[in-house]
Amino acid sequence: MNRQLFLLVVPALALAAPTQADFYSHRYTGVSYSDLDIEGFCEAGNQFVQGLNNPERAATNGGCSQGGSGWKIYGGWRWKPEVAVELSYQQLSDNQLDFRLDFPTGEHLEIGDKIETQLINAFAVGHWPIGGGFSLFAKAGGGFWASKLSENQSGELLFIFENEEGEIEEELIAVSGRVEDRDTGFHWGYGAGISYRYRNSWTIRAEWESFSDVGSGDFRGSFDVETASLGWSMHF
Repeated sequence: MNRQLFLLVVPALALAAPTQADFYSHRYTGVSYSDLDIEGFCEAGNQFVQGLNNPERAATNGGCSQGGSGWKIYGGWRWKPEVAVELSYQQLSDNQLDFRLDFPTGEHLEIGDKIETQLINAFAVGHWPIGGGFSLFAKAGGGFWASKLSENQSGELLFIFENEEGEIEEELIAVSGRVEDRDTGFHWGYGAGISYRYRNSWTIRAEWESFSDVGSGDFRGSFDVETASLGWSMHF
């Protein structure tokens, strides 16, 4: 999705709106839909797979996906036209990495990783009212990420056993399994955008956000996240 065009949605929707009443202090809560670019995950995943190669096994990358759509819920308090504080809970799109391990004995494993990540953020927000209910804004803050790694494994492994005649035999046997792990950490974030407030009742806004160092080396590497989102909030 073209993020520059995406961020023009709010002013395009409100060009014909009348001038609004004076600002008053309010709290708000809302929801937004996001287009995500998760930078570096597939590159780090490919490095991870290549690092599994050694004389005893061969690792090949079977595919990777990063980015997509996500959503968030947010709320805050804008007690002055220029200043607000805001909290948000954000669901990122899933990252997926598939790879295969082959061994000289004929054994092999197909491995599929899926990483689900959520962000909890706290921001200080500065607004620049420009008239007609519009404001430009910028924000900075940080929070915590929480990720879950789900790994599915299937393939054939070599088993050694003793038969009824007491002879040692080897046989490739199909296996499958699933493992899960979780991890958390801290990240920084910042963003900017434009909002349109209608009669002190509701607000629509388009914004861009960036989050750094989301994820860990145990979860196929850390990565940076960029989002472009369109949101709607209600004042109360």
